[in-house]
Parts: sequence; C-alpha cells; structure tokens
Amino acid sequence: FQEKLPASDPRVLNTIKTILENLNVHTLYIEDRDNTTGQGSITKTFTVLRAHMNHYYRIAPIKPISNKFTRIATLIGPITSSNLSILDFSSKSAISDIYKYKGDGKSDDDSLDSLSALYMLLTLDKRALKAHFTKI
Repeated sequence: FQEKLPASDPRVLNTIKTILENLNVHTLYIEDRDNTTGQGSITKTFTVLRAHMNHYYRIAPIKPISNKFTRIATLIGPITSSNLSILDFSSKSAISDIYKYKGDGKSDDDSLDSLSALYMLLTLDKRALKAHFTKI
C-alpha cells in the first residue's frame, strides 16, 4: 500500500490476514522499530489480529533489516515456492509504482524497492539482469 497507511489500517490488516491464512504462516517476523521484546506498537497490533483469526502463528519481533540485498533475498523463497500472486493482494497504485521503478536509489520505499528488484530478478533474462544489477 503506497498511500502511507498505518499498519493498523483495516485494509492493510485484511491484506496481511489473507496472506497469513493462504500461505499457512507459522512464524511472522515483524520489523518493529519501537521494541524487539514484544512490547512495540506493531507487535501489539499483530497480536490483536492473531486473536481474531482461526489460524495461529508465532510472532517474532526483530530489528529492521537495512541491507537491501538481504531484503530481496528473503522475498525469493516465499514467492517462488508457493502460488502467491502479488496482484491478488496489492492495490493498483502499488502495482503502478512497481512498473515505474527505475532502480535509481532515490526511492524512499525500501519495501517497494525490494519487491521491484525481486520481480526483476525472477523475470529478466541474463542480459537484462546485467544491465540492472551491475555497477557502472
């Protein structure tokens, strides 16, 4: 969601709930900037969400990942090993932003950058990959 919605927004929570149930998630790793002992605001939001679901999963708050390569690499497994379709869960504006992605490093959205880079890694041929992922 590119409208800068808070994690507690019902549309965001509904999307996350759908993903958690469809992928049969056992552990949800949350990048909680407030607190990694389970007392942060985002962790509490997801604890409430879990209480209203039939599917139980463990919540593990972690420090935010700052390394973009690590972010991209962590996305490859879930997307390639399941039938997850990004179009089922994303808003039109998020898809539009992915297509506008330039990879110039000026974007403020690390998640979008990572998702865009992941999509490119999984779909481009070797020549195009070299054009996008090698330093000039």
